[in-house]
Amino acid sequence: METDLEVLKSAGTAVVADVFDALGKTPPILDTSLRPVGRAVAFAGPAYTITGESERFQGGDRAKLEAIDRMPAGVVAVWASQDARGVCCFGDLLAGAMRARGCAAAVVDGGVRDTAFLEEFAMPVVARYRTPAQGVGRWRVTGAQIAVRVRGGLEEWITVHPGEIVVGDADGQIVIPQPLLEEVTAKVIEWSRAETEARAEIIAGLPLLKALEKYGHL
Repeated sequence: METDLEVLKSAGTAVVADVFDALGKTPPILDTSLRPVGRAVAFAGPAYTITGESERFQGGDRAKLEAIDRMPAGVVAVWASQDARGVCCFGDLLAGAMRARGCAAAVVDGGVRDTAFLEEFAMPVVARYRTPAQGVGRWRVTGAQIAVRVRGGLEEWITVHPGEIVVGDADGQIVIPQPLLEEVTAKVIEWSRAETEARAEIIAGLPLLKALEKYGHL
């Protein structure tokens, strides 16, 4: 798995998305409004899913804390806020707890706060928006490690299952379902080599139409 993840991370989301197109499938990219908090850093890992809903409640959100405590190393935490507005899913303290458990990255289809801290944080965080308002009392976790729905870029909603591979970089984020992982990874390896060769030849002056004839796609 580690080798596959490194291959996918190195190849990048653009190559992965092109592979989906070549297979006749819509690339499952996440909503393009998701932005890195701080510098964009490439990542790849199995999804650890968390979902919740907006509601008023008293006391702490024990389900949120338990979900983080159970997080294994190497995962990409996918937070599905279900279109919550104005409140955060987590801030600096909970992000620190995730990093301590070896979380590879967090993709938040919702809000985060304490962004000055997160911008310098040694864990990539991608979020829909930033807000100073805490989620406690306004948004609570209702499930973890279950199928969740997040906003998509080419489709309105994308369902993410636990363990599906999430790849992210400066171009965005894409999800690879487990049944397609082997096929997509093999194709990504093939295309990455071809793209590297094509890029070098194009920079050296190869006409684009000749490059298209030689490599089959640009």
